[in-house]
Amino acid sequence: MVSWNWPPDFPEDCPPEDAVPADGVYYRIVNNDPPQSSDFVSVYHLRRERAMREVRRMSRTLCDTMGLSVYEDRDEAIKCALKYDNLGTHIAAVELTPDSGKILRTRGLFPSHHTWWISDDFDATGLSASVESR
Repeated sequence: MVSWNWPPDFPEDCPPEDAVPADGVYYRIVNNDPPQSSDFVSVYHLRRERAMREVRRMSRTLCDTMGLSVYEDRDEAIKCALKYDNLGTHIAAVELTPDSGKILRTRGLFPSHHTWWISDDFDATGLSASVESR
């Protein structure tokens, strides 16, 4: 059985109970090619004030803001990157394994949107490669 080491600032019950061990190839919008650790930082840790505003408006939970957006469908990741050009200029394919954390299909503009909660001791750059520039 896999045991995860979550970041110390994760709230209790985060990731949510219905999240499952990550497994498979997902696509993340990133700024660097090849992807760097800075491409795998949550909204909460990048823009805490914005994250807390979303929590106060109840559009996201605190736990949601600590996860990373990824997509099952490469084309949907590209469409999202084109729609929101501030997110990044590359699409990274990330091969997730159960050791990498937990994942859950979550609300987003595209049906293949998932939130991925990375285990604190997992290096995402080791399993990622940029596959497309927008």
